[in-house]
Amino acid sequence: MTLELLAEVAVLEEEVAKLEEQVVQLRKNQYEEAIHISFFKKNLENSLDIQETHKESKNTNPNMNNHQSTHPQIKMFKTLSKISQIEYTASEKCMDTRKLQFEKGFSGDDGPNKISESILKCLMFVFARMSSNSALKMSEMLPSLAPCENPWAMDFKDPYDIFYEFENTDIGPYKYLYEVEAKTIDKNRTTISVFLAQRLKILLGKLALVDLTSVTHQEKLAFWINIYNSCLMNAFLEHGIPDTPERVVELMQEAKINVGGHLLNAFSIEHFILRLPCHVKYTSTKGFKDDELSARNTFGLELSEPLVTFSLSCGSWSSPAVRVYTASEVESELEVAKREYLQAAVGISTTKQLLMIPKLLDWYMFDFAKDMESFLDWVCLQLPTEVGKVAMTCLERKPSEPLSDRVRVSPYEFHFRYLFYK
Repeated sequence: MTLELLAEVAVLEEEVAKLEEQVVQLRKNQYEEAIHISFFKKNLENSLDIQETHKESKNTNPNMNNHQSTHPQIKMFKTLSKISQIEYTASEKCMDTRKLQFEKGFSGDDGPNKISESILKCLMFVFARMSSNSALKMSEMLPSLAPCENPWAMDFKDPYDIFYEFENTDIGPYKYLYEVEAKTIDKNRTTISVFLAQRLKILLGKLALVDLTSVTHQEKLAFWINIYNSCLMNAFLEHGIPDTPERVVELMQEAKINVGGHLLNAFSIEHFILRLPCHVKYTSTKGFKDDELSARNTFGLELSEPLVTFSLSCGSWSSPAVRVYTASEVESELEVAKREYLQAAVGISTTKQLLMIPKLLDWYMFDFAKDMESFLDWVCLQLPTEVGKVAMTCLERKPSEPLSDRVRVSPYEFHFRYLFYK
């Protein structure tokens, strides 16, 4: 009897391993599918722009060119967006007097988690300095520094474009995030580039020597989230801002970062360390590369953490915001990241009786629920109480009406953008 049970367990383990292999392969295919959709949409938009330009060139009525939208929500959004900007020179003045404090802030504990936090802070600071959106408040990005005299400019943003089409009255903290897009990158802003480049080189050198043999699950979790985001941000600095969806995915697998003597790419970090438990034993490894399997065996978490979906950014428009995760608070930080992303990215329309969910959630739906209906219930429960109630009313339907009539999935957009917590 015992031998029979052991045999059944062995069969089940083999089946689980096969399913895990299929999951990883499916997630690779998801990126390719999203690329094709994004490419098709971009071509369609370009075609429509050309047609619109052609029509305008034939229009000789000057009054038509001065036509402005009078939609009340658009007016309100524009009004909020006109809050005064703080000039970039504010942080310039702070920079010279804070360099020593800035360097001191990076020279503390050399443990793995402190190193990962410092690398990500440094990279976020570099991108924020390169952006022409607004002034950078250094004391927010680097808490170890004394505060500058002037704060960030308070721009109200609608990062996932749900404000115009849907009835979300409050998209939460995401409306205050610092946004870095390709069009805002100013390569001439090199006032502190040499200094930051040196700091980044030192930190990456420390990362290449880290020892992760004695870290806890929470420490590993926070460490690898920070390193994933750092890996891609560093790749964009080295190889340039990607101008196609294909290039984004290429960098996810080509650009590597040295962690404790192991060269790892972003795809391996996400799918073989953060999402795939290290105890899974594969019966067939022909679909995987040696470095992917090595990463899983050496660094993989004992338990996968589905909430990393809301913390990993590949620098695309549809990605969640980037924040620095700490070992002591990582679980609560992931909960906050989940709720804030959902509040900002889920569209709710009571007039259309419609709920819009981002493609990112559609991809990882089964990490949170067994089917679409229970998944949508889960989404509503993650939203602020009153917002969740409104969302639930949008899903109410007649018994014969399919749930799909009340749900729309927004496509994944690959064009470059970072959202940073200030």
